Amino acid sequence: MSAPAPPAPAAPPPPKKDTLTIVFDGKPIEVPPGINLIEAAKLAGIEIPHFCFHPRLSVVGQCRMCLVEIEGIPKIQAACTTPIKDGLAVKTTTQKVRESRAANMEFLLINHPLDCPICDQAGECKLQDNAFGYGEQRSRYDERKRQYAGYDRTAIGPHVVADMTRCIQCTRCIRFCQEIAGTGELTFLDRGGRTLVWTHDGKPLANDWSACAADVCPVGALTTKEFRFRRRVWDLKKTPSVCPGCNIGCNISIEDRDSVVYRFLPRLNPAVNDYWLCDYGRFLSESLNAREISKATVREGSDVRDAIVPAAVERIASEIRSTIETDGPSAIFFLGSAHLSNEENFLLRKIADHIGCGNRDVVVDRSRVRRMKSKTEWIEGDHAGANYAGARDMGLSPGPGGHGLTDVLEGRWIPQIVVVADASFAAAADDAEKVGRLRGARFLAVAARTANSLTRAADVVLPAASLAQKEGSFTNVQGRVQWFQRAFLPPPPARAHWELLLLLGVALGWGDRNWTPAAVRTQIREEVEGYDEVTEQELAGGGLMKKGLFVSTGAV
Repeated sequence: MSAPAPPAPAAPPPPKKDTLTIVFDGKPIEVPPGINLIEAAKLAGIEIPHFCFHPRLSVVGQCRMCLVEIEGIPKIQAACTTPIKDGLAVKTTTQKVRESRAANMEFLLINHPLDCPICDQAGECKLQDNAFGYGEQRSRYDERKRQYAGYDRTAIGPHVVADMTRCIQCTRCIRFCQEIAGTGELTFLDRGGRTLVWTHDGKPLANDWSACAADVCPVGALTTKEFRFRRRVWDLKKTPSVCPGCNIGCNISIEDRDSVVYRFLPRLNPAVNDYWLCDYGRFLSESLNAREISKATVREGSDVRDAIVPAAVERIASEIRSTIETDGPSAIFFLGSAHLSNEENFLLRKIADHIGCGNRDVVVDRSRVRRMKSKTEWIEGDHAGANYAGARDMGLSPGPGGHGLTDVLEGRWIPQIVVVADASFAAAADDAEKVGRLRGARFLAVAARTANSLTRAADVVLPAASLAQKEGSFTNVQGRVQWFQRAFLPPPPARAHWELLLLLGVALGWGDRNWTPAAVRTQIREEVEGYDEVTEQELAGGGLMKKGLFVSTGAV
């Protein structure tokens, strides 16, 4: 008799899941652990209305707008304070939920002024959105509304205006100042029905990120005075960009209308500035509207005359060619800028390479140390330009035997021709002594948008575009390459710096007039070490850390 067959091996245990299954309104979805029901619902395409919750602030469950039904729990629960677990079944559209939201909205609107037509928050107000989406379209309240005499339309800092008649006491601004800024200027005053948010002992809300308190305010209680009553937000076009203020490279949205920039807002990038933006960078928005150089000019002896851009570029190319013939390319100096994109600095370096010139450089002014909170850490930057690291990566440093800007400014070398790609490259451009050193050259050419000592001394001035009028990429202090897009075209005959440099390159026998910044980035990937993986897809997705991180200072 044969031996019995061995038992079949046990089935292997199922692989351990790294997600949790949550059922929203009968629809199961997989979500990562460590989030709350509001965030989980968003992944399912379901919006749970809320006021007090913010992804980067502590959870307080204060507004009671996010109530939902959970199977197995008799009372409705606040979604922001409910931790998730596997198999949780949540209902967001039941009669009980709808009635609770409507009742909550009714209470919030009892004392809220009906001033949406004149409120600067209209169009991006969560109270307005939730009142239309979840409230009753009628009011049963006919008593006198609560007023805060002396606490309405009042500046509480250099940038923020408060109006406590609109406050719903969600505490977002208080928590931002305590948990993110770490300065704690805001607090509750008084008690009960007279409670209001104000500054401690009347001290101003003056931290480096004070306008973020207005950003997190879901209503019109805190607004920024620089933008108040300038434009309705639904009129504004939003363009992804990068802050030009320093080398942290905060992601921003440029908001414009009719070729006028009205404001910068922070654009979410958890790896850089998360939801935040410092006041210094935010209020540089107005500087993009400055335009003092509107035509190309060419100096003939003591006379300065207007010229068309191609003719002015040809004048620069002619001077370069004649100098190469008489003194060689070593008599020419090219100066890039930390304010220009990687593409523009790359083009300048390629022009120098084409004529065999090793005299090229880029410098940046030092600013005070600026700090920005990413999702996981504080990032610091101390450059007054956004792209010094990228300009150096593109090859803008003296070649073997070449000269840099310091040699010129200290009088150790006098070039015959100086080509400055950005007339606002540093504070030295408005220093009479240093401009005099640059003017010691036989011929000085610059591209500029605003006038300064350097443009007034130049032989040729080309009208250039602002950050909002061109596209390109910057490399920040982390070594992260980030893309900024064009919001609108520059007014003719002004052109983007990369277009002006391409015109010069073509006039000197290099380059293709049909190249675009994307085509230049293709060359950068092929030629510049560390940039080979910085694809268009990566840039569109928020940027990529390049290999062989370059972190340096080049202050003058």
